Amino acid sequence: MKENDFLHRNCPVCDSNKVAQRTISSQLKAQSLSFDDLVPYWNVFFKEKVFFSYARCENCGLLYAPDFFNDEQLVRLYGQMPPNMTGVPPDTLRRTQRGYFESLKSCSDLKGGFIEVGPDTGLFTENCVREGHYDEYWLFEPNKDVLPTLSSIVEGKKFHIIHDMFGFTHVPDQAASTAVMIHVLDHLLDPVATLRELRQKLTPDAKLLLVTHDESSLLRRVIGWRWPAFCLQHPQIYNPKSMRVLLEAAGFNVLEQRKTVNFFQLDFLLKHLLWAFGLKVQSIPSFGQLTLGLKLGNMLTIATPKREEK
Repeated sequence: MKENDFLHRNCPVCDSNKVAQRTISSQLKAQSLSFDDLVPYWNVFFKEKVFFSYARCENCGLLYAPDFFNDEQLVRLYGQMPPNMTGVPPDTLRRTQRGYFESLKSCSDLKGGFIEVGPDTGLFTENCVREGHYDEYWLFEPNKDVLPTLSSIVEGKKFHIIHDMFGFTHVPDQAASTAVMIHVLDHLLDPVATLRELRQKLTPDAKLLLVTHDESSLLRRVIGWRWPAFCLQHPQIYNPKSMRVLLEAAGFNVLEQRKTVNFFQLDFLLKHLLWAFGLKVQSIPSFGQLTLGLKLGNMLTIATPKREEK
């Protein structure tokens, strides 16, 4: 496959090739450019908005990009990606991650094995190390630049940091009682296969915590194609219904779904919103570093493996 050849795919949840008209597109469409042309857009938010056009599956309702990067291209792109939310104050990020952890804490005894896919710099993981009683950690993180920071968080624990983006062969079957994927499912080309493989690594009563963007949110409806979650990193984006369809197909039962509270400094939030509306300001007042907790378009889902019928 040539470097500039993009993947053309059916719906990643139900495998249907029946899609409604591609109604969500950027003015400059990613599928009209080459891979090399797109690399500069990958890491930079404050640049002209470019993404692969999205269509809605007529069978299951998933919003996905029929054309997208192939596996080889994604390995190259994620391997050089900076830490997630670079530029956001760590204390602000910690408050958001803490809210996610409280949701896990309310339904789990925080014991056994722990899997996290995409821990980034470990802001969620640190809560589990500090307050949990996990006996082994498997952390799947493709960005090798965060290895020192992530290793320091789990120092003194039995842990494995795996840089392979695909597959859970490093984890024994039924070894983990908790799995966490925060803003990961939006990025996977084959989420059903990934979740099915993950399910084999979980105990029968394990808890799976997922955080994803919600394309049915009010913010997305207000700003349309300029919504920040429409971007090169997301081959599909979920809503509560399509998330339930995905988990059902992968062998999970949904226990809870709800909107999440995310914390942002006001200046950071305003700059993103202004850019989303096409107002390309370069500087925003700090507003005394005022931080707001808002429900702005993310959702949290907790699921558990389906009981096997005897």
